[in-house]
Amino acid sequence: MSGAEQRVLTGPFLRFWLIQICAQVGAKVALLFLPMLAISGYGVSPAVLGFLNALQYFPVLAVALLFGGAFDRWDRRTCFAVAFLGNSAALLMVPLYGDGTHRVLVLVAVCTVMGCLVAFADMCAQTVPPDLVPPERLVAANGRLEFVYSMCLVGAPGVAGLLYDRTGSGPGLVVISVLCLAAGVLSLGLRIPRRPEAKSAQKPRVWAATVSGMGFLLRHPILRVTTVQAGLFNFLEQAVLTIYLLLAVRSWGLSPGSVGLTITVGGLGTVFGAVVAGGRGGKMSTVRALVVGMGLASLTPMLLVFATGPRLVLMTMASAAFLIYGFGMTVYNVHAVSLRQVLTPPERLGSVSAAYRFFAFGPIGLGALLGGWAGGALGLRASMTVFVALLAVSFAAFAAVVLRLRTAITAALPGENAGAPDADPNEPVDSAPVSPAQPS
Repeated sequence: MSGAEQRVLTGPFLRFWLIQICAQVGAKVALLFLPMLAISGYGVSPAVLGFLNALQYFPVLAVALLFGGAFDRWDRRTCFAVAFLGNSAALLMVPLYGDGTHRVLVLVAVCTVMGCLVAFADMCAQTVPPDLVPPERLVAANGRLEFVYSMCLVGAPGVAGLLYDRTGSGPGLVVISVLCLAAGVLSLGLRIPRRPEAKSAQKPRVWAATVSGMGFLLRHPILRVTTVQAGLFNFLEQAVLTIYLLLAVRSWGLSPGSVGLTITVGGLGTVFGAVVAGGRGGKMSTVRALVVGMGLASLTPMLLVFATGPRLVLMTMASAAFLIYGFGMTVYNVHAVSLRQVLTPPERLGSVSAAYRFFAFGPIGLGALLGGWAGGALGLRASMTVFVALLAVSFAAFAAVVLRLRTAITAALPGENAGAPDADPNEPVDSAPVSPAQPS
């Protein structure tokens, strides 16, 4: 880790980083733990599984519309505490009330509540780094955060599978609940400066501020392109992941622990990706980071289509897909988040971040639903082939647009172009898509 990266992990930002570790591990482990419980414990159909996965993402639409503008005016420490402590309580409902005839309904309720609270906390978190570190250290700070996010998105499924295999549903959910509780308690001592308020005679309503953020995002020529790509990628990637869980368990014959392990290997890719993007690799131009990172994340799922042979070979090919995916997605996300934070006026960062989540993360639920339906209607391997092919096509279109716009992109991040081998300016970007149990 470079000296600059070490310096950002001090003071309030260090506490914020530790909070995100507890919260993200808890949320992302639950994100696969609950579907695994539905598959192995309750024996649900592919359509029901897709519905449960969708419930963890659909709430982002309502939360973004209702509360997006609030993060520019509310106390964010309180927002974090309410969200994390609420998640902790919701998870305990499954072992307490999830053994009866209405156990699927309990899962539906828990997935819905957690979907709302996780979306609420993630939107709030997008507004914090610019208030805790100076602009020249923003890439390094986001690199540290992206390390946590990506490790959890790609690595937490392995923890979820092993936790389910070793402890069962009840004790496993208690462990996850304790992690969320720790994040909530730590949040009570977090110090975040108040955001500057917009200079206007009358403050707009929260929902109106959110709509205004949507307008800013869609009018910005570069943020518009990256936001559309994020939504499309997340939609297709979630469909692929939903089908993969079914394919690995029911067709390949892997245990939940083995399935989680194949995804966890991708954590090694995120470690390297975070170092490359947030450390010395930050010299890479943003245009290059966007194209290369998104390309690796979009094309490597082809390995899941061509995987065949004994279980060890299947696990190896799936692990390689998630490994390369983790690297590419992390490189992409570090530059994407930093650019959006820099390009957005400080007083509008909350509403713009919420608008981004609305457009980019809202389609995840649709992807889960469509993936579950397609797996049952078309067959698991055929539906996997279709969605992986669509991922490749969407990347080709995105890369063409980004390269065409490269001359119009300015050097948004302070000092990024200084000494960079690439003379081309850099590009504003979209935030983490959604990864193995979500895509950030």
